[in-house]
Amino acid sequence: MVLKSRTTVPLVPVMDEPVKKKPKISEDMVDVDGGGDEVDQELRVIQQHLLNQCLCPVSESSLRKPFQGVRLVSDGQGNYHVPTLAEWSRDRILLFVGTLQFLCEVAIKQNAKGLMCTRIGEICDAFVRNEYGLIEQLIDFSSHSDPFICFAASRALSAFLIVSKSNVNPSWLASLTENVLVTTHSQKISFSLEVIKRVVEWKDIDTHPLEDSNDDRLPHMCVVMSLSDPERLDTSQVKCLCIKALEAKWQDIVQKFDGMIGTYSDEHESTIVTFLGLWEAIISVKANLSVVDTKPFYAHLVQFVGLLNSSVPPGIWKHMLGLFNEVLCYGSTLALQDTMEEEPCTLAHCVVRSVKDWHLLDTLPYRGGSGRFGGGAGDGDRPLLQKMALLVLKSVAVTVKETRCDSSSDSSLGSEADDVADDMAMIERSIREVLRQLDNCVKTLLPFHPETPLAQWVVQLFADQDDALIEGMVCCLDVAVGLFYRNSARHDLRDTLSPATTFIQFLRAVSHDPDVLLDLLVSSETCFLLYLLRLLKFVRRNWAEFVACCGRELDDTMSVLIRLRLAIDRLVSKALFPYNINPVLRLLEKCEQMYEVNDG
Repeated sequence: MVLKSRTTVPLVPVMDEPVKKKPKISEDMVDVDGGGDEVDQELRVIQQHLLNQCLCPVSESSLRKPFQGVRLVSDGQGNYHVPTLAEWSRDRILLFVGTLQFLCEVAIKQNAKGLMCTRIGEICDAFVRNEYGLIEQLIDFSSHSDPFICFAASRALSAFLIVSKSNVNPSWLASLTENVLVTTHSQKISFSLEVIKRVVEWKDIDTHPLEDSNDDRLPHMCVVMSLSDPERLDTSQVKCLCIKALEAKWQDIVQKFDGMIGTYSDEHESTIVTFLGLWEAIISVKANLSVVDTKPFYAHLVQFVGLLNSSVPPGIWKHMLGLFNEVLCYGSTLALQDTMEEEPCTLAHCVVRSVKDWHLLDTLPYRGGSGRFGGGAGDGDRPLLQKMALLVLKSVAVTVKETRCDSSSDSSLGSEADDVADDMAMIERSIREVLRQLDNCVKTLLPFHPETPLAQWVVQLFADQDDALIEGMVCCLDVAVGLFYRNSARHDLRDTLSPATTFIQFLRAVSHDPDVLLDLLVSSETCFLLYLLRLLKFVRRNWAEFVACCGRELDDTMSVLIRLRLAIDRLVSKALFPYNINPVLRLLEKCEQMYEVNDG
């Protein structure tokens, strides 16, 4: 972080080794008792002023002294040494590390807004230059016997890396990644992974809509510096540095955790969870990393599907399923692409094959209930079942979409038309078996009526999770359209994945309230716009089937859609809709016209 003002010292270039200044010994620096109470008081003063977003009232000596690390301690025999943070008392370490984290996070927030207290900027610049030799000491806390100190140090270190931007010494990141490989100490491994994970997950705009912006105003007495855009905080730089440091050792790290999961023991659970969380964070679209940066991290996913078995506990299953679901980001990315990337398709094929041929669902550690996957009391692990069901639906949707994309690209080769038809028939047989096993698994574990079709229970299964619900409905709709409504598929599959049945059940779940649909359309948290657009296209093309499926509920169903159109019209007329909703409006109007003709 380079800050420019008349009082700020510009950063020196970062060297391969951190800059450490050897303190000059003078009589006024000798402190036989370590001056601990004074340090504590100075740290508390700094924290108090940080609450007001400004360190200008703090004197230069009071601000620097706690971080200088040059207070000499006597051994009582005339010998003196500079103590490390680890030699301090537990409470003082936590106070110091907490203050460091607080200071960095205030600097991050002010940097993002473009206005910063000059004194905060100066002390953070000193940290970035590592004038006080603190960074290595924070990393050393990864092996501290006190887990609270280890945790606090990891939070402070990640905040420091974020505020440093591109001015991060490569040796610090090398130390973190090396920790993951060379040690068997679970806490030390988790420390390094957690630091990098927090950096990767950091959002540059992290202000809650209800947060009072007045809380961030700097006091009138503060000497403020304005930051130009090039100086503003952009975490993509430090994220890329962390990713590159990981990439160099990623294959060895993956192999290490492959072995840890394959020979699972409880002592490694937390470390494995942290690793899987970091992997998911790197791949997540929310991390806003480039495709080039993340591509190397897709290479070893398939081998981890084979690690899912009954000996792996539910907690690890959930995080592995979360990782796979993030790769198959169907509603937000894959469903919108004209061509499919190799990596998610390969993972989808592996999941489909694991369910169909290797009976993956039979090994699901559901635990509890009366199902055949475990005894005992309780309703079982519903979130685990939800993640597994969503992964299967995504894998099926990706497989169908990939096949259709391939057939479209080959459609100009007339001689291959028969081959394409054969491929689709084979895919249909595989999908039928996978969906049969999924249907059987869900009905074994949850009290659904045996005749309840997947198109209905998919809404009931995900009713408490808006994002998973909508994405599951998109998957079912796309599979149905891709396989069954453009050829002469058997009626059992058309009933199993009936888009009309799913939509009717969804409207029941939201009590036929059009405001819920409007909220989902306006929100960016789900892919409801994609779902509604494709659902309305289906209804327009298959009106007779839709009417037949609705039966007596046709009037209630169309009433919701008509009221939704009127609500959208009102917002559009006032220019309040956040994006161009006209394609949806036109389809709603077309369906309304067909309804009026049908009613007449």
